Amino acid sequence: MAVTFSFSRIGSFESCRLQYKYNYIDGLRTEMETIEAFLGSRVHEALKSFYDFVKNGVIKPKDWLLGAYDEGWQKNFHAGIKIVKSEVGAEDFFRKGERCLSDYYEAYDPFDQAKVVKTEEPIAFTVRDGEAEYSFRGVLDRLDWNDKENVFEIHDYKTSSNLMTQEEADSDWQLAIYQLALESRWPDARQARLIWHFLLFNKEIRSSRSPSELADLQKKIVARIREIEACREFPPHKSALCDWCGYQEICPEWKHPKQMEKLEVDDYRKNPGVVLVSRYAELELEKQALQEKIQAVEQAQAKIEAAALSFAERENVRVIDGPDHQLIVTIKEELAAPSRKENAEKWEGLRDILVRENRFIEVSSINSQMINARIKHWPPATVDKIRDFLEKRVLKKVELKPKK
Repeated sequence: MAVTFSFSRIGSFESCRLQYKYNYIDGLRTEMETIEAFLGSRVHEALKSFYDFVKNGVIKPKDWLLGAYDEGWQKNFHAGIKIVKSEVGAEDFFRKGERCLSDYYEAYDPFDQAKVVKTEEPIAFTVRDGEAEYSFRGVLDRLDWNDKENVFEIHDYKTSSNLMTQEEADSDWQLAIYQLALESRWPDARQARLIWHFLLFNKEIRSSRSPSELADLQKKIVARIREIEACREFPPHKSALCDWCGYQEICPEWKHPKQMEKLEVDDYRKNPGVVLVSRYAELELEKQALQEKIQAVEQAQAKIEAAALSFAERENVRVIDGPDHQLIVTIKEELAAPSRKENAEKWEGLRDILVRENRFIEVSSINSQMINARIKHWPPATVDKIRDFLEKRVLKKVELKPKK
């Protein structure tokens, strides 16, 4: 079955491949709704209703816009909405949305900057690169025709607390690809203006794309889609975004901690996993105590080594005899290469000379750590050439970390 892509689908793959697999491959739907998503939906709904009137020449007062927002909030709010930051309540988010809409209204009143063409418009289109074609879908927040400047304007509302930089706007995919989608309907869209409304900041960010930039964008998107289609491994990626993920109950990174949150104290302490961690932590403390002891012994040995060197030089001997052992003392000059950590400039200079002299290979080595670190950045052709020389191995290790 042909797959239809969206920017949220690509974004899911980039943020966490396991989340992508759960949602788009396994078809596991999550009912979780965060307060941030809820706020965004209610603000978008209110602005759509308002601009539907503007489109027909009716400018509703600000109180009407805020009333539409309030009605949508009250009608749709439910107890299952997740608030990640417990210090901020639902009422705080509600007032935040009110402030966004109030500031927006005052900034654009009397709403005669352009003619409204579409609001919350679902669009389907095709992204192409050569013979490769992929179906896309999206929702356009608002499309305007600026009849004063004869240019289309593609608008996007953001309730995010993160403000996009100009550099990020100039490289953003979503609105630019919507521009491509609109070209098939209106050739004038080739000169479209891309406008993001960051409502919490009462700020516009604007950008535009040239035809060559749009062509290059399609190539980048097709390359990313090919990467997604070729992917066979979907590891979890733990990050700050996990708190807003609806798959924590089944994710291997979160499944057990989430189960433990629901247990009473006595049951928690008896859980086999908790018992394992507790015992491992105890042994780690014992190990640390032993390491401190070893460190003290090594410090004592170092003092003896220094004394032995002085003894050997003073007595002109190279073997120091003892009851059951001997100390073999070696004193000679040798060449030592700087490590990269000690002196990066000298290390790189030495490497460059060895490379020019075709000697670097003699002092270099191939190891798994180097291969795994670099193979992600190598071209597919290179990876294909070395694939037969590599083995897949399962790395198993246990590490103890403090609970945050």
